[in-house]
Amino acid sequence: MSYSGAIIMVASWEERFLFGFQRWINQSPPANALMYYYEEYAKETEKNRTQVNKLCEQKDLPLNEYKLSFNDPARSWKVLYETIKVSEMAGKRVTVDITTMPRETIWTVLDLLEEVGARVAYVYQKPERYNTEWLSRDPGRPRLVYKLAGIAQLGAPTKLIILTGYDLDRVKQLIAFFEPELSFLGIQVGDQFYNQSLNVEKHKKEFGSDPGVKLFDVDAYSNDQGFNIIEEQIKSHLEHSNFIMSSLGPKPSAVALYRLHKLHPETALAYAPSGEFNPEYSYGIGEPVVGQL
Repeated sequence: MSYSGAIIMVASWEERFLFGFQRWINQSPPANALMYYYEEYAKETEKNRTQVNKLCEQKDLPLNEYKLSFNDPARSWKVLYETIKVSEMAGKRVTVDITTMPRETIWTVLDLLEEVGARVAYVYQKPERYNTEWLSRDPGRPRLVYKLAGIAQLGAPTKLIILTGYDLDRVKQLIAFFEPELSFLGIQVGDQFYNQSLNVEKHKKEFGSDPGVKLFDVDAYSNDQGFNIIEEQIKSHLEHSNFIMSSLGPKPSAVALYRLHKLHPETALAYAPSGEFNPEYSYGIGEPVVGQL
C-alpha cells in the first residue's frame, strides 16, 4: 500500500504510537497530520506528543493538534466533526492510524471521513508485546455511538455481538448492561501475545456452558478483519432482532464492525469504556496491519 495524503491519529504514551509515526513519515511523508489527544491522559501523552511535534518540524510537515475528552463524548464528537469537516479532504487519501485510537473515535472518524468523500485507508501497528498482568480495568457505563446507534425495532429482542479481548470484566459489563436475549462472543484465534491464556481460556471458562452465549472464532488480522465470519454468525438473526455490536479485541476488528454497520445500518455500535489503562500497556512495535475501506 502506498501511504500518502493526510494522517489522523490519537496520541498515546505507548512506544508504538511514536515508533509508528516515525516509521510512517520515513516511508512516505504525509501531506499533513491531525493529532488528537484525550485531556484525561494529557500528562501521560505529553512526551510523545512533543516528539511528534519535533518530527513534524524537522520534516516541514503541517500538524494540527486537538483535545478530546472521555468524560464528554458530545464535545469530543463536535471537535472531530468540526476539524474533519473543514479539512478539505474530499476526494483525497486519508489514512487513519487506529493503533492507539479508542474504538468510539475510530468509528466516528471513519464515518465523518466517508461523509466528506475522502478515500480512507487505515493502519494498525502491532506491539512487540503486551503487558501480561493487565491492560485495562474498572469498566465504565457502555454507550451507543452517536449517529451510529442504528434503528431499533419495537418489540424485537436485543442481541449482542462482542469481539473479545483480555478484559473479561468489560464483556460481563456489556452483557449485564444491555441484557440481551443472546450474546455472540467472537474470540480472537491464535497464540500471539498470550492470547490463549489471557483471552480464549478465560472466556470459554466463563461462558462456555452459558445457553445465552454463543462462542465463535474470529481473526481480526485476516484480510477482511473478520468481517465475513462475523456477518455469517448474525445474518439469519438480523431481520427480527436489534443488534448491538462492540469490539474489545484487536483494533482491526473495530473496522470489521464498522463495515458491518454500514452494510446493515439498523445495527448499533456500542463503546465500552475503561476507567483505567496500564501505564505499561505495551512495549515496542511489531508489524503493521493495513487496509482500506
